Amino acid sequence: MNTRDLSHCEHLRRQIGETPRPGLYILNVASTQFVVVELVLLKALIGKGNPGLFISVDRPHQYIVHLLDMHRIDRDQLNFIDAVSQFSQGIGECRERVGFLNGPSHIDELPGVLSTCSASVNGFDISTLQFTLVDNVSILLMYNSRQAVEAFLDEFVRLLSGNMAVVIVVDRNRNHGLYRTLLSLGGIELKLELQGDGTPDRNVARTGGPIGGGI
Repeated sequence: MNTRDLSHCEHLRRQIGETPRPGLYILNVASTQFVVVELVLLKALIGKGNPGLFISVDRPHQYIVHLLDMHRIDRDQLNFIDAVSQFSQGIGECRERVGFLNGPSHIDELPGVLSTCSASVNGFDISTLQFTLVDNVSILLMYNSRQAVEAFLDEFVRLLSGNMAVVIVVDRNRNHGLYRTLLSLGGIELKLELQGDGTPDRNVARTGGPIGGGI
């Protein structure tokens, strides 16, 4: 990661804490920048080894694993729930540090998968996690009604945000209703560093470094 990316990491870490503070956090970013911003977020959240959970509803979890390895971001304490690969033979299958949903239209399965993973020898203990990040919650609107997505978010936030940082990246311009829903659930807005003109830097990692040029 280049100097700019590292600066964004530190800026986000100061807002969330070296050890992520419990609560719901929202970061408004252009949808074209989700992947690069999530890498920066993961580096900030993981810090010196904070255990966490990445929930992939847009791309298979192997994709983010590849990017983390490529950019030498430690993932030893990172666990995954994958709603895309659909490798599971039924609800709740849990391989080593990876649980599977039966697809992004089955978001109601998530509490059961989390419970199964916590009980599995190959899984992870949800009570030890300090953060969770969802890769693209707006994609759920393609597979579920808005009412179902809002109900999921309400349950998801109530289930986890009291014990860990729940971080959701959203494009406010494209999904203003979803953004307002997250705010209504008590979401705290994260900010990227300001540019010289005082506006948020929405071009994080776009140019000048290995992340901007490598994805």
